[in-house]
Amino acid sequence: MTTSPTNTSRPGVASWNISAKDNPDAYEYYQSGISEWYEVSSVEDGAQRPFFTQNTVCQFGEYVLGRGRSVGQTLTRGPAEVRRSGMDAVTIILNFASTQGDVDGVDINTGPGTVHFRDLSRTSAAQVTAVDAITLVVPRDLAPRWLTERQCHGLTVDSSRVLGGLLVNHLSGLGGAAPLMTVDEGIAGIEAALMLAESALIHSDRLSANDNAAAYRSLRADAVRLIDRELFNPELGIESLMQELAVSRATLFRAFSESGGVNLFIKHRRLQKARAALLRRVGHRPTIGEIARAHGFVSESHFSRAFREYCGTAPGALGTLGALGAAPSVVSPHPQQDNNAMRYDVLLGWMKGERD
Repeated sequence: MTTSPTNTSRPGVASWNISAKDNPDAYEYYQSGISEWYEVSSVEDGAQRPFFTQNTVCQFGEYVLGRGRSVGQTLTRGPAEVRRSGMDAVTIILNFASTQGDVDGVDINTGPGTVHFRDLSRTSAAQVTAVDAITLVVPRDLAPRWLTERQCHGLTVDSSRVLGGLLVNHLSGLGGAAPLMTVDEGIAGIEAALMLAESALIHSDRLSANDNAAAYRSLRADAVRLIDRELFNPELGIESLMQELAVSRATLFRAFSESGGVNLFIKHRRLQKARAALLRRVGHRPTIGEIARAHGFVSESHFSRAFREYCGTAPGALGTLGALGAAPSVVSPHPQQDNNAMRYDVLLGWMKGERD
């Protein structure tokens, strides 16, 4: 794994602390802000512990590391949330609270101090006694091969074994120190966490080598880099990829089988970029038709149908900078806290690979 040239700057940091004690609409703000990721239900509500949400999220290069707290609740990431968020990433989550749930068919029932592995392109549902977690988000294209294996989704490691305990302690320390680190220090700490996580899974007999699967993952990574480079080229497709990568159609399809095939992957990649362009619009400029053509769609109607199917809403229904009144404020490279704003828009951008 390689890192960028020396970067001694501070990470981008977004932080907020909102409580129903001070803001009676705190839960509604939270529910709306997190809707790109999860449907929230069964929220703990009582006089002894009114609703609150606290978050500090840091951007270290392509990685995102966050520390979050809230009341007990159920968080469901279904097909609609997977489509809306458009994130192609995997997460490692250190939970300090008990968790029960179903992760795409895998039953979860764990105590505090457990590390969870999740694929954000797949479904999950978890009931937690409290939100109290450190979350590391790794873009799929940059993730080590073992983390993108299908069987990692839903796996857990606890502190009962030596390497599991080391991983828990490392993630805990990393989450606490993140806002004080430089970008290079944070990346080094994250890469150390990834190595520890792999070792902890291997020694707990939860991860095994599979040379054939590794070959397909390597091919997929090469293909994704080529796709991103030529994403808006009208000639991009199965034939051009076969020629560039010197592989057969069947081999290429197997590498993208979990994404529904190469053409569907390219289509979704273009829709993700188009969605970002729609959110950056000022008023009605550029037009939806201009964005559609710029992102490889033959017509506005073709784009609108594909966009509605993928994102669950029409392109024109997305908010724009003009509709919101102004562009969101730039997140400071130093921690800031706003008791009246949750920056889930910034967080979503970071998790999709947008740099500050």
